[in-house]
Amino acid sequence: MKKIAPFLLMLSAALILFWPPLGESAELTRIRIGYPSPSASFSPLFSAKEAGLFEKHGLASELLYLQGVQITQVHVAKQVDFTVTGAPLPLRAAVEGADLILAASSIDKFIYKLIVEPGITNPADLKGKTIGITTFGSLPDVAIRLVLKQWGMNADKDVKLVQVGRMTDMVVALSGKKIDAGVISDPTSFQAEKLGMRRLLDMADVDVEFANVAVAVGRAYTKSHREVVMRFLKAYVEGTRRFMTDKEFGIKALRKYTGTQDQEILSKTYDLFASKYIKKNPTLSLKGVETTLAMIADRNPKAKGRRAEEFVDTSLMEELEKTGFIKSVWP
Repeated sequence: MKKIAPFLLMLSAALILFWPPLGESAELTRIRIGYPSPSASFSPLFSAKEAGLFEKHGLASELLYLQGVQITQVHVAKQVDFTVTGAPLPLRAAVEGADLILAASSIDKFIYKLIVEPGITNPADLKGKTIGITTFGSLPDVAIRLVLKQWGMNADKDVKLVQVGRMTDMVVALSGKKIDAGVISDPTSFQAEKLGMRRLLDMADVDVEFANVAVAVGRAYTKSHREVVMRFLKAYVEGTRRFMTDKEFGIKALRKYTGTQDQEILSKTYDLFASKYIKKNPTLSLKGVETTLAMIADRNPKAKGRRAEEFVDTSLMEELEKTGFIKSVWP
């Protein structure tokens, strides 16, 4: 036995050194992930994809750009396994009975800019004006309604909200004077400012905790594929760290997924999201989910009295905390 032991040690070392990683030796589990816009809000997802972190955790990922409320419809139809999206979308569907829950949340504040034509200098100037949003029911729609309410205005009476579509279309509509203001995310908001539009408000400064960008997954899928969900979240957490700690890499990912080529705009966008908007640890905020449900209840009575705990699974991120995974990523 004493003669065999050294051989076993050498064999073990050889296996560790030369055995191929999971993504190369084992068949990867295929997953489809939907996201609703080419916004820097989804940088952790983009970074996880670009850094090969899904493959690291045994997942072959396909990212699908599904605009607006379409993303939830596709998820409910089980055409995707995960969505990284504005939390109000899956929450609205869940209130109506859809089998969706929130598993994580990267951003717990509004990250849109209210960009206006130069003649608008204060909130009162918005009365009677036309404000562009992506689609009705989208996160920009929710955000502007809350902001207008805080300013003492009714979104359905004091202004006219119109659906414009993509963020880039919003800039075109503003430049063409088809709308007077637009709810725009970065980096597109910087492009609008370069064209002479002005920023009336950074919605991140609004004092409200809100479930903004979240990871949504099917409740039944989580039960039957919990290990896959855990691997997804591990890649997502590591993608968050890679984005927040590697500016060159982060800008490269932003350039690819947002389509923005302007280096100055990309740098400003990266700095904002890495330092102000995105959380290191995407643990769900129950308070933020409650705020979101309350906003949904303003337009859908079915959401009244519902509790955040009904629509989330906090055990997933809690497990990553308890096992020391989060600490290993963020020592």
